Amino acid sequence: MLSEDSVEKRHAPPGVNSRSLSAVHSAADLEVLREIENVYFLPPSEFDAGRYVLQHAPASSCDDIERMFTKLKRQQQVVSGKALHLISQQRDNCDREFKEIQNIRSQLSTTLETCQKAREHLRAASNHLTISTFVILANFRKRQIIRSVLKSLELLRSLRSVEKDVAELLVKKEYYEAIQLILKSKKAASSHKEYTCIADLATRLQDTLDMTEEKLDSVLSNICYKFDEHTFRKLRKAYALLGKTQAAMEQLHMHYSSAVNESSIEAVKHYVCDATDLKFQEMCQSVQPNKAPICLLNLCENLFLIMRSYYLLVDWHSKHDEEETIPISNNVFEIEKNVSREYIRQKLKAGLVRIWHDVQAKVSTFLKSSGLEEYPFEKFIQMLGILRKLTQVAEVFCGDKSDLLQDFIKTQSVLYIKNYHRGRMEELKLFLENEGWEQCPVKSTFNLLNLQEFKQFKKYLNFRSDTSLVKAQSDGASSVHSQDDSVYISKYFKHDTNHTPFEIFRNENITNDDIFGLEPELVSDDSDDEPEELKRDFVDENDRPESTNESPSKVKDSVIVTNTTLSVLRHCGQYLQICRYLPQISLEVVMLMNQLFDYYFFTVHLFFTADLDVASTTLYSSKLNSVLKRIKNNIDTTFSGDEGKVPCPETPQHLNLLSEESLHGISERIVAVESVIFLAKQYELLQPYLESIVATHQRMILEHFRDNTLAVVQDLRIPVYMCSASKAVDARTSLVAMSQVKWDVKNVAVEHSAYVDMILRKIQVFALRLENVSSKVTLNLEVLNSIWSMVSKFIVHLLVEGFSNATKCSNGGRGLMQLDYRQLFLKLEKISGLKPVPFQDYVDRYVKAYYLPRKGLEEFVQERTEYSNKHLLALVTCACENKKDRQALTAIIEGKDASM
Repeated sequence: MLSEDSVEKRHAPPGVNSRSLSAVHSAADLEVLREIENVYFLPPSEFDAGRYVLQHAPASSCDDIERMFTKLKRQQQVVSGKALHLISQQRDNCDREFKEIQNIRSQLSTTLETCQKAREHLRAASNHLTISTFVILANFRKRQIIRSVLKSLELLRSLRSVEKDVAELLVKKEYYEAIQLILKSKKAASSHKEYTCIADLATRLQDTLDMTEEKLDSVLSNICYKFDEHTFRKLRKAYALLGKTQAAMEQLHMHYSSAVNESSIEAVKHYVCDATDLKFQEMCQSVQPNKAPICLLNLCENLFLIMRSYYLLVDWHSKHDEEETIPISNNVFEIEKNVSREYIRQKLKAGLVRIWHDVQAKVSTFLKSSGLEEYPFEKFIQMLGILRKLTQVAEVFCGDKSDLLQDFIKTQSVLYIKNYHRGRMEELKLFLENEGWEQCPVKSTFNLLNLQEFKQFKKYLNFRSDTSLVKAQSDGASSVHSQDDSVYISKYFKHDTNHTPFEIFRNENITNDDIFGLEPELVSDDSDDEPEELKRDFVDENDRPESTNESPSKVKDSVIVTNTTLSVLRHCGQYLQICRYLPQISLEVVMLMNQLFDYYFFTVHLFFTADLDVASTTLYSSKLNSVLKRIKNNIDTTFSGDEGKVPCPETPQHLNLLSEESLHGISERIVAVESVIFLAKQYELLQPYLESIVATHQRMILEHFRDNTLAVVQDLRIPVYMCSASKAVDARTSLVAMSQVKWDVKNVAVEHSAYVDMILRKIQVFALRLENVSSKVTLNLEVLNSIWSMVSKFIVHLLVEGFSNATKCSNGGRGLMQLDYRQLFLKLEKISGLKPVPFQDYVDRYVKAYYLPRKGLEEFVQERTEYSNKHLLALVTCACENKKDRQALTAIIEGKDASM
């Protein structure tokens, strides 16, 4: 017996020993195997290893050749060892195969013997059978041939009827059966190519197959408009039989892209007079502005049907994949099927975003070309609602936030609101130029919440406490996103019906809250609803409020507004609607609202201070001057084309500010100023809500407007009311009368001067005429006090002016001055109802300054800047008997003038 080592050595190739076999799996051998070039593994018929080695042998030195030879020898040893190892692993199989070969060999020997015996028997039979026997065999053969021919004819007949049968199956929507019939017929025809007619039929079958695939493609394209689960299931089965499942999915996505384009054109062309040979963008440009909103609605509805069809397609595939999930297997067919399913899943997922981008592009093209700036305001709000609904559809459809469309909406909305605002500014200019400045009849509790435009803002503006304020701000900031629209939109994707989420816009009774999915206002029976007369475009001035019948002294509070005031507030309500529906442009819209107020404020000042004939130094605060200057910088006398500029209003001719009977238009002045103040209060009421809808870093802009504009509006009363108050007393006549008084009397008078009675008579006439004004305007205490304060301010300045004209003044004269102004203010207090009469200190300090010593007088002329140099020089001239002191003080006064 040979040992195991000798057996292994016997089978081992030359150069391979037991050590190489034991190390075949070592890391070094594996590394050597990796270094062998791939060409060495080619068949010998295709590759000559010796020639290859000689061609690539190094020619530099013998050492290189030796190293190469050693490397090749090492590689041969490793390969031989690996081959021997593999052979030894398969030895049992090899033994079984040899046994099988031996068995086959024995069977072949038996078969050979059987054939030899059969031939011997056939030879013997052929020698003994008769001619008739061969005839029988020949007939049998003919019968077999005839049967074969009949079978071929039957095949021909069935092949000729394939087209008709396929057409009937297609009508019945049996696509799988139709394809199966064609493929079966093609296979049968390929088996009988020896017949020329069958060869022709094979060509016709291929044509039938092509036509059937075109029919399938046509049905597949209809899926884009209305997804039918049963039809698609049959189509998918048919394409699977054709082996074109992935190709069909590619084609379906192309159909969806075409459907988006065709549906867009179909939606727009009905609103174009001649759409022949026009591209989509050109068609959009041809749509009339009054038809654009309904055209956009149809466009979105058509595109939604396509999106819904694709959504149902993806949903069907998702459910179908879950039902037919194939477990992981090594079977090649199952692996390919899983790969195909994963490919389709990824394709469908990517298709969601692609289709939405196509839809977004079509809508954006329409919006860019349709001229949004010409939309009426309500149509523009409706358009915003449609686009908002479209973005909600996109979020449900593919989870996209529609950033591109949102940015476009923001840009176009800003352009629209600016254009709309320009029209409102021109309208405001027209209203102000034609305003009669008569009080509108409203309740004393009237505010902006009574207007229809602010009805939806009641819950945000009508706060009761700080807690509710915070809640209102929070609700206001998130009002647009408060409702979960995904559930509402999703129901339109679940079922393939004719309903769309856009059909709500066809309802004529729809509200803006319904359009934007906002919570509706609760129905309230509060008495502060908008009065019937305010629902008209203009309020009839003959409808006087009840409170006007009361005495002015009894009216503590009233609301004075004009038609223009209500118009501005209504515009603000419309602007706030845009803020509510587009919070991302809130700051821009609020700034436009502020421009409305600025223009109204500036116009009132322009109209009613034009006839101011007294020095305005003490009438305007620094903040009021600053506000008026800022607004003036934004106003131009002509249309300059600059968006920041607005036309300056022209002073109306119908305003009568010269009549003494009307106190130089005091009623118009009151209505104008108080309407501005009322408007400012309404803006202040809006401030918390406005701050809640803008970004945190933008609130300082609103705060600046509140603190530097709204807070100084009441200062406008001073210059406007002074225009009438300064004409209550004839200044020239009064000064002449005062100049006739002898102020250098030696004894103190016991009666006041005659000019006091003259001034009081004028004031009494003013009071009577002011009482008559209350029949036109509700004069509350605040208004009356403001008017009488201006009368008092004018009189004290008039007294100081008259006293300063005195060239000589004794102590008796100074006493007479005190008697005169005290008597005058005592009577004025009774007439005006002011207790005490304001600004008395102005004249009181001036008269008492006559009694000051030298040092006190010097401090007076240095510190009292409210008096003019003329007044101070007159004071020094009369009060200082010492010429040197008089010259020193005069120098101080003149020095002040030079320094200024």
